[in-house]
Amino acid sequence: MTGTPKARPARRLTREDWIASARKTLVDRGVDDVKVDRLAKQMRVTRGSFYWHFQHRKDLLDALLTDWEARNYFEIAQIRARWAKTAPDLTEVVASWLDADPAFPSFDVAVRAWARKSTDVAEAVERADAAWIGLLQELFQKSGYDSDESLVRARITHFHQIGYYALGFREPHAERLRLVPLYYRVLTGREPTANLLKTLGDLVSAPAAKRAGRKAAG
Repeated sequence: MTGTPKARPARRLTREDWIASARKTLVDRGVDDVKVDRLAKQMRVTRGSFYWHFQHRKDLLDALLTDWEARNYFEIAQIRARWAKTAPDLTEVVASWLDADPAFPSFDVAVRAWARKSTDVAEAVERADAAWIGLLQELFQKSGYDSDESLVRARITHFHQIGYYALGFREPHAERLRLVPLYYRVLTGREPTANLLKTLGDLVSAPAAKRAGRKAAG
């Protein structure tokens, strides 16, 4: 006689689960809706699960902001690490933007909207923007531009990317890749490098390779 199968115990939610749910709510509805009761209801758990990982709502909001900051500073560190091995070039920055997590732009926009309501968040956003602009200014100075022109070019380059996020600008990926050499020429005042063209070629072929892999697997 076969016994009744035992139900699997419910998986205990992790700290990362709560942060992921809070991030989605922040993106979809704004920071005012990132509340413990609402998140618990969405995830079908009790408030006790939340307090296993956080002391209060502010802890969760701090973790959410730290997540956004970490993503920015990680990318900056990665670019600097690559520049340590090769001549600094905008290619590494472009590659990080084009190959970024598709969910990041909406997260970035949501954090910037949150910054309008919180001094602490606004200061964190200012620090991250300053870090990106500082990175780009350093690049342009090494390319031969003086301090003022390097700063202006750095701001234009960074604000150009933030504009893509903020406007929710939509264009086919292939079209954006096609225009990158022209953007590069306008932003840097230099002709596209062999490194940039190779990187773009890799980005063009990567989606095709993924499609071929899925077809073979099917």
